[in-house]
Amino acid sequence: MKSMTTSAPATLLRELAPALRAHRWLALAVAVHALAAAAIRIRYHSGAGLGTLLAGYASSLLVGPLFALAGYALYVMLFIRPRLLLRHLGQQLRGYLSRERVLFALPAMLLLSLFAGSFTELKAAVPLIQPFALDRRLAELDLALHGGVAPWVWLQAAFGHPLLTAALNLAYHLWFFIMFALTYWLVFSSERAALRMQFLFSFVLTWALLGNVLAVLMSSAGPCYYGLVLDGANPYAAQMQALHLADREVPLLALRVQEMLWQDYRNGSAISGMAISAMPSMHVASSVLMALAGWRLNRAAGMALTAFALLIMIGSVHLGWHYAVDGYVGAIGAALLWKLTGWLQHGLPRQIPGRALPAGRPHHG
Repeated sequence: MKSMTTSAPATLLRELAPALRAHRWLALAVAVHALAAAAIRIRYHSGAGLGTLLAGYASSLLVGPLFALAGYALYVMLFIRPRLLLRHLGQQLRGYLSRERVLFALPAMLLLSLFAGSFTELKAAVPLIQPFALDRRLAELDLALHGGVAPWVWLQAAFGHPLLTAALNLAYHLWFFIMFALTYWLVFSSERAALRMQFLFSFVLTWALLGNVLAVLMSSAGPCYYGLVLDGANPYAAQMQALHLADREVPLLALRVQEMLWQDYRNGSAISGMAISAMPSMHVASSVLMALAGWRLNRAAGMALTAFALLIMIGSVHLGWHYAVDGYVGAIGAALLWKLTGWLQHGLPRQIPGRALPAGRPHHG
């Protein structure tokens, strides 16, 4: 009995060894980022309490896989349409979630949760390290790059109808679901080892280097807060007035979130990963990463995710979150980091045990 008990941990470690080796560089990147977050926390006395961080860590372990499952269930309902949905899902998941696949996904799940916590701490500290300083210059750069016309003016002419604005608002908030669903689907896609690791590594580097480091160097609040962080005329007052008028026709969640974040900032309680920071646009950066991964999967996924990235870019400006240059920098930065991780990638196993979720044949019934 004793030998059986002592052999179980050894067996588990032996089975985990390939996964730990495959994720060693990702683990190093996340560890460096976590140490940086801890240093900033000590230096600036910023961030959430330990209880809040542990709760966030636990919730992030659940949210990603649940969103990936919801995404697959939606796919099944739209394209496969089995007679008994729950039975079909149960059968497919029992075959898909093999012990080997789950063990290989485990390090990535734990690392992404740790990374989410440290990113939250660092983003909330952006205005403490570097108070919002570049909004005026970014607004001027927008004008210079677009023929002297603010991009929001063009977009207002094209998307100014309340229903179109509401549609962009919906897409902008669906980003959260789509990003988590795709990321954690790739976490479990062990048969796509090279693509999986390139996406995860570029994902971490993009959020760390663009969403934390560059956000500090180019600290800005964004058009919706321009009049609140700068004195003088507000060139975005008319844009925000138009959004509030549209909100009377069709409620816009973006305006509620913007108000919530500003109040958190004023009260010094901005501990969310959604804390105020405009440059660069991480919505756009992460959407570009998803589009690049989509093209590696197949043409349809690439086209759909590219269209989604364009909607996010348009929505980020039209809804007052970002200057257009925020999106340009986010997109270019994400593409460069994607390319870089492709060059750096080496020594990955070609195939890891586990079978893919079968697409099945669409049928009615």
